[in-house]
Parts: sequence; C-alpha cells; structure tokens
Amino acid sequence: MASKEQSHCSSEMVAEANILEVELHSKDTTFLALLKADMQKLSSKANTEEIGFFNCRTANQCLQDARLQPIPRSLFDQLFLENEITILFADTGIGKSIFAVQIANEVSKTDKVIYLDLELSDKQFQKRYSENYENDFVFNPNFYRVVFKRRFEMPEGVSYDDYFIDSLKNLIEKTGAKIVIIDNMTRLITGDTDQAQSAKPLMVALNNLKFDFDLSMLLLEHTKKVDNSRPIQLNDLQGSKMKANFTDAAFSIGWSAKDKNIRYVKQLKVRSAEFDYDSENVLVYELIKENSFLHFRFIEYGDESHHLQQPSENDKEAKICNVKELHSQGKTQRQIATELGISLGAVNKYLKK
Repeated sequence: MASKEQSHCSSEMVAEANILEVELHSKDTTFLALLKADMQKLSSKANTEEIGFFNCRTANQCLQDARLQPIPRSLFDQLFLENEITILFADTGIGKSIFAVQIANEVSKTDKVIYLDLELSDKQFQKRYSENYENDFVFNPNFYRVVFKRRFEMPEGVSYDDYFIDSLKNLIEKTGAKIVIIDNMTRLITGDTDQAQSAKPLMVALNNLKFDFDLSMLLLEHTKKVDNSRPIQLNDLQGSKMKANFTDAAFSIGWSAKDKNIRYVKQLKVRSAEFDYDSENVLVYELIKENSFLHFRFIEYGDESHHLQQPSENDKEAKICNVKELHSQGKTQRQIATELGISLGAVNKYLKK
C-alpha cells in the first residue's frame, strides 16, 4: 500500500488546501472548488499502488474518491441510467426500436444522443414518424440518427471490427454526444455475438469507450425463442452470457396476451438503479401513434402473470411431444430447454410422463 512518504505528502496537500480555503473563501469559490478537487485527485493517486492489472487502494480511499464523481442521473425512469451500459432485449417485431427511439427522443431534450440505426432505411424511418409520409414528426436537434454508408473503403491493415470502433469514437468526438444507442448488436460487427470469443472483445471495446468518454450506452438485442406463457428471464437474452456479464443493467419488453397493442416492460438486472419493475410491478404500455410519433403510451403498473399466455391442453401435449422428440435425437435437457424456451424443470417433468 502507500508508503509513509506518500501519506505524509497527502497530508501536506490536504493541509495546503485547508489554508487556501481560508484565504480564498471570500474571493473565488469556483476556483477553490476546482483546486480542492485537483488536490483530492493527487491525494488519491498518492494513496494508490499499481500492481500489474490492478490499482490497489483502501476501501476508505475508494469512498473518498467516489465523492469526486457525480451521482448518476436517471435518463429514462429507472431503466436507463447515466454512465452505464444497458441492454434492451426483446422478440422481433415487438417494438424495441420504437421504444429505443422514444427513449432517445426523451433524452435529447437535455443531452446530445447518437442513435446508431442499423435496421431501418430513411424511408422506413419516415413512415414510422409521419402520417402516411406527410407531416413528419419534429425531433430535437440533439437527436443524431446515424446509419452505415452504402459504400466505404477500409483503411489498409485495419480490421472491420477495429474500423467500426474507431469510427464510433470519431463520431462521439465530432458530435460531443455522451449518450449512444446501438440498434442492434446482431448487426454491429462481423463476428458472431452469440459466441463468447466474439462477444467479449466487443463488450470490452464498448466498455473502454464508456470509461474514456463518460458515455451512457443502450444496446438493443434480440431474445431467444421463448414461451410466452412463462415470465421473461435474463437467460432469454440471445447469444453469449458474456454480453449480460459486461452490462450494468438489462430490461426487456414482453407481449401481452390481453391485446395485440399492449406491451409490458420488465427489469432483469440493475446495479445503480432501483429494482422497481420486477414481475409483480411491470410497466404496461399501449403501442400508439399520436401527432406522427409512434411510441409506447404508459397505461399502468401490473403483474406480469396477468399478461402471460395461458397454454391450452393441446399446446401442452404438443410441447411434451416436442420435448420427447428432441430427447430422442440425443439432445440434453438443457439444450431442449433452450431451444423450446421452457425451464429445465419442465423438460424433466415432461420426459417423466
């Protein structure tokens, strides 16, 4: 840990700051605050020992350093917080891009937002945010919608994946945006993000960008084939668990059995936010278009079980047959559960029938 000389140096700096505080109290409080912050940073550095990969400090020093950092803002309710990487995953066609644009539009009222749209053409985007291609919705100027160029040349000796990250870095520097939304992860880079060996480098690169530029990132991803009669789980996220491990938060959108235009939103992972929207208190929305803006209109809070599809006897018998068929093909119970979107316990129960 820190040497006696380092501790002595730290004490001297704190003492100097206290003297300056008295001298400058009536002169320039803004300058004093900045000076004290710099002194505390120097103190933290003096009390940090670098060992290989690691920075080693006392727990008390960690808390003291944390005081220098602002408290994360809520960007969109408890679902999306400042300086975090959050994943929104959901089934195809459920409206996750619509909800993400809604979030971006809300955040752009106070912050610059980069929305990397790898899904829609300009004309498809216009269709969603107009009335039959007329009366376009007016977004905030802070909302930057970014798409891939139709043709581009790779710099010599640079991989596609590295070029993508470098381009994103330049985009952040050019716009000054601190909020980045990527729609979606599946089309992000050349590697298969379902595999850990591809997902890990990608998530490491995005995390590095987060820390280097103080970013808040929302990543859209698909869900596995799921059974709409059971609650949504974090394991329903498509692909490698590496993506979930590297994120600070995750939430999902579910279909409601009550009405084709009703959706519900459920939190699956949190670190800094409150776990407000669990299975007993999901956010219930109606998908509507008002004034050329397609969005989720909040209706109420509800219980997830009220929105789940109730399986019929025919559905149950068909599922049992599917389980037994996959088992006869030599698949493990875990593989069967993943493929059919049911629990491991249900597979075991069906095989005993």
